[in-house]
This record gives sequence, structure tokens and C-alpha cells, in this order.
Amino acid sequence: MIGKSREGWWGMRLALAILVLGGSAAASRADPPKLTLAILPLKLLDTSGEPVDQGPEHARRLDAMARNLAEDLGASGDYRTLLIAPERVHARCPDERPDCLLELAKEAGATRVFVGVVHKSSTLILQLFARVVDARTGRAVLTRDLNFRGDTDEAWRRAGVFLAGQVREAGP
Repeated sequence: MIGKSREGWWGMRLALAILVLGGSAAASRADPPKLTLAILPLKLLDTSGEPVDQGPEHARRLDAMARNLAEDLGASGDYRTLLIAPERVHARCPDERPDCLLELAKEAGATRVFVGVVHKSSTLILQLFARVVDARTGRAVLTRDLNFRGDTDEAWRRAGVFLAGQVREAGP
């Protein structure tokens, strides 16, 4: 740079790096890096045999549960969360093989991946199978099987709140 000393040039680079990183170098050393949790689209297995198609309602509830989980865990400060859109999964991993899903999550910057399936076995009984895995190794770091009663927005919301608490308690 013309007219700038070498020390001044390095000082400007350091100041720019601190601004870009969002804090002082001392603060970044004190705070451990947050884990990035990718939340894959939740799935539903409905073996209830109910005669009425509830597909649109269930799709909405699955989407709301994933969004609320991402917001809740992101707000806790333990995780950065990112939702992986169903369209992105279908385009990149149409057969949804675990190795492909892990690679997709890693490409998105995830260090952990959340996978969830809701099983509706009757009109009132649902079970939520949830797993958080290490994106690099594929090993489970958290597994929860939760039961909830009622196929209503409120029942699904409460199940999601409880699940977020379970993930938070397990820690990053």
C-alpha cells in the first residue's frame, strides 16, 4: 500500500478481521464456538388407519415443529440452527440415504444433524423418535423416544417444546 507503513497495514487487517468476526480476539477465545445444528425435514409414519386424509394438516405440523425447534434451540445460545428445506433434500438426496443426508448437512456447514420421525399409531397416540448425530462421524450424540397424546396443533407444539428442552439439557 502506498504511503502506509507495514505495521499500519497489519493493524488495519487485524482491525478488519475483528470487525468481521464480530468481537475482540479475547472474547472469541473465551467463548467456545457454537455447534451448527442442521434440522432435516421431519417425517411422519401414520399407521392409525383413520379414514380421513390428514396429510396437509400433518405436513403443516411437521413443518411448524421443525421451525419451532430451530428457533428454540437457536435462541438458547447453544446452537446455530439451520433448516434444510425438503426441496433441497429431494433434489440432492432423493433416496434419503444417511450418508447423502450427512454430506448435505456438512455442505451446509453443520456440525450436528437433527433427524425426527413422528409415528401416529392411533387417533390419540403419537410417538416422536428424535436423534442428533455428529455430522462428521454419523454417530448419535442424543437419542430420544417421546410419546404424546392428541393429534392437535397444541399437542404437537407441546411435544416440540419438550423435545427442545431435552436437546438443550443434553448439551452440545
